[in-house]
Amino acid sequence: MPLKRGKSQKIISSNIKELMKKPSKARAKGVSTLAKKQGITKKEAQRRQAVAIALGSAGKTLKRKKRKSK
Repeated sequence: MPLKRGKSQKIISSNIKELMKKPSKARAKGVSTLAKKQGITKKEAQRRQAVAIALGSAGKTLKRKKRKSK
């Protein structure tokens, strides 16, 4: 399961699809731990982990929305 190299959106998307197919044993354990800690489903935890890995390999970060201060 080697990931493709590159920073384009097309490469990142294909890497996410590749990571979503079937996690390795080590990643499966990490996914279940993440799901328990954050109180989310395993599928959602797997998706978040795949996005983080794909963006990390591309050298990018996830852009988050700013919270409105009161």
